Amino acid sequence: MDIQKMLSGALTAHDNQKDRSLQVEIGPSQIGDCRRRVYHQIIGTPKLNQTESLAAILGTFIHAGVAEAIKREDPFKDNFLIEQEFEFDGLKGHCDLYIKDERHVVDWKTTKVKSLRFFPSEQQKMQVQLYGWLLSNNGYEVDKVSLVAIARDGAFSDIKVHTEAFDPEIAQRGLQWLAEVKQNAIELLPPAPEKMVQFCAPYCSYYDPTGATGCPSIQR
Repeated sequence: MDIQKMLSGALTAHDNQKDRSLQVEIGPSQIGDCRRRVYHQIIGTPKLNQTESLAAILGTFIHAGVAEAIKREDPFKDNFLIEQEFEFDGLKGHCDLYIKDERHVVDWKTTKVKSLRFFPSEQQKMQVQLYGWLLSNNGYEVDKVSLVAIARDGAFSDIKVHTEAFDPEIAQRGLQWLAEVKQNAIELLPPAPEKMVQFCAPYCSYYDPTGATGCPSIQR
């Protein structure tokens, strides 16, 4: 038996059944990232580029493990909402953790130690504010939001937490961003490429060096 092939196939097949893989709608995790990539998802462009997704798959497993582990921190099961889906006004998203008595939204992020210096990005800040917006529009009070970076190759001391006040205005900017990309899709006017080929080639499913169907990226 080819163990490498067996493991790769099993992990990929398992991941393809997850909500993240099957999602067609645009969620908070994509808003504020790459307009061109979201545009292609909205119009249904076929996935043209095979990308190595082991890091994303491992991130999914880490999320599931964290969700299971933190249940013991809520012994009466009445203070935490864990991995709950919320929807409002056409936007749907999964919230990693909401702590009721703190009115606190928490989002886990997996990364590498060397990438911690870039954490959190403005897009990540917008994402967690959108989760706060979703909860606040589903009857939950939100005072603060946190992003928590977990380095796959790090130690407990490398866990990095960014907390800020809930700000509905940031969420509204994200919703406006999405509305503009949706309008691009209606008019079939693709936004200009936003990322370099060094990123798009290994990571974007819509990378197309010809530009005939997908995105050619920014070429040097």
